[in-house]
Amino acid sequence: LCRVSRIPPRERWAMRRLSSRLSSSRNFIVRATGHFSSTPVTTKPGVVSLLRRSEGDVFLVGTAHVSEKSGFLVRSVIDATQPKAVMVELCSERATVLKAQQAQQGHQGARGGDAWEQMTRHYAADMAAGLDHAEAHGAVVVLGDRRQSETKRLAQRAVAKIGGLQGLMASPAISNGTVVAPLMKTWSRVASRLPSQVVADPMSLMAGGASGGGGVEKMTQIFAEVIKDRQLVREMVEIVGMVAPDVLEALLHSRDDFMFKKMCGELLAASNGGASVVVVGLAHMDGLEARWAEKYGPGAVTVGLDVGVVFS
Repeated sequence: LCRVSRIPPRERWAMRRLSSRLSSSRNFIVRATGHFSSTPVTTKPGVVSLLRRSEGDVFLVGTAHVSEKSGFLVRSVIDATQPKAVMVELCSERATVLKAQQAQQGHQGARGGDAWEQMTRHYAADMAAGLDHAEAHGAVVVLGDRRQSETKRLAQRAVAKIGGLQGLMASPAISNGTVVAPLMKTWSRVASRLPSQVVADPMSLMAGGASGGGGVEKMTQIFAEVIKDRQLVREMVEIVGMVAPDVLEALLHSRDDFMFKKMCGELLAASNGGASVVVVGLAHMDGLEARWAEKYGPGAVTVGLDVGVVFS
């Protein structure tokens, strides 16, 4: 990670303004998300980073795609920074599908539904917030991701290269057991952060129990907040890299390359010297920050703006 000890006055002002605006949004966010009171109270270091360049600051927001709270965070950052452009981790294919899904959910309205509906109800809420709030603020929307069909093609080719599921299970990391220790370490860290009622009786929560229904949705949101941690995500990425490096390249690293080029090209032009916001899944933050530091220097990256208190 890249950190700086001295931050120029303009950037210090931008960071104070962001922190102040986000803190002032706290009451709204707590009211809006109060029905997930069982979500563990944890800080989320590193979910927002400041990327500096002379042409305008970029606020990089890392999210969990199934997290409802990530959608509120994205809206709050856009409110606080008043960007001229917002880039989201979507391609035109996914953006079209997402807008159609949002319209359908808007007509349905009510919570509940079967397990799959509850698990996916807030999927891409972060990206939807980026699209909607950018338009509400008059910011230019940049679709920053590679076409989904191309990513799917590359991932399928990578899976075929290793021999499918059978080849995956025969990979050295699995066959010689080297992946077991890091996998168990990461899972134990996840389990230790779960609320006591989830550990004690997960089935009651899944079924709704005393919570009044929507148990699968609640469980999904609890897990989303637990794994919304950069170190945990980094460990998960490393585990996938041990087992299937070519698949990881197709799903993550090559997309980092694509999105970084978008940030330095289309986003730069659209922001026209002003601030911009980039919304990506948490797993992409390391790659984008590293590329930014390589291009603009380590001092151009400030990791971990103190905004986790908003969700305490």
